[in-house]
Amino acid sequence: MLISPLAKKLCAELGVDPTCLRGTGPRGRIMAEDVRAGFPPERNDSTLAETESHPTRASKDGYYVYDDTVNMQALAQISLPIALQCEKLLEERYSLFTYIVRAVVKACLSASEWKVDAVDLLLFERDGARLAAVTDAASKSIYRLSKEIGKSSPPPDFCPAIVICDAHTSRSRVADVLCPGHRPDFALVVRGNSPKDNIRAGGDDLSSYEFSYTFYAAQSAVALPVANRIATELHALLFDPVRLLLID
Repeated sequence: MLISPLAKKLCAELGVDPTCLRGTGPRGRIMAEDVRAGFPPERNDSTLAETESHPTRASKDGYYVYDDTVNMQALAQISLPIALQCEKLLEERYSLFTYIVRAVVKACLSASEWKVDAVDLLLFERDGARLAAVTDAASKSIYRLSKEIGKSSPPPDFCPAIVICDAHTSRSRVADVLCPGHRPDFALVVRGNSPKDNIRAGGDDLSSYEFSYTFYAAQSAVALPVANRIATELHALLFDPVRLLLID
């Protein structure tokens, strides 16, 4: 019986007998998504919001605003096998911040109403002192995102569709890097002591798995009902590591 390490870990955690599953991977290998498909996760108020997200504050500068906090403990735990493999390839273990980047990209792409030629994004870390540019992020795996976040610098007058930064990165710092007059369609601001570049995925050194953020959706990019759905999807993805890791 062929089974991936992540699927095997899921089976143990969920009490699923892998011999009862049908694998959809190469040569019938049982993948993580096969486990989750045969054992759908329970949803309750403590893990995943059942209702659609709505703006938590009045619109600001032409953006709908969503403040949220999620618990990333499940994501941190399930990421360990993948993190260890990437540690061998990258010579360092990527952070939970990479998962957050992927969640934002997938959530935005979940809305067919959002029309964009390429999902380019710009990241500001360490109060804006470190920059990273990722082009065509929609097609990138966690491994590829980690590689590009670690090494890619933004070209002059970069016009990303998505901007992600920590709360201490000033708006003027962001404006200095973007092409003149450009406004991204979506932005995510990481709040507080949330896991970012200094926290290793799968590590045991997190004092808290609480991740607080503010998500911004441009009114010029999507209508309010679409922005609500994207904000809901982002919240859900951070609670559902298996779905987050799948490549569409």
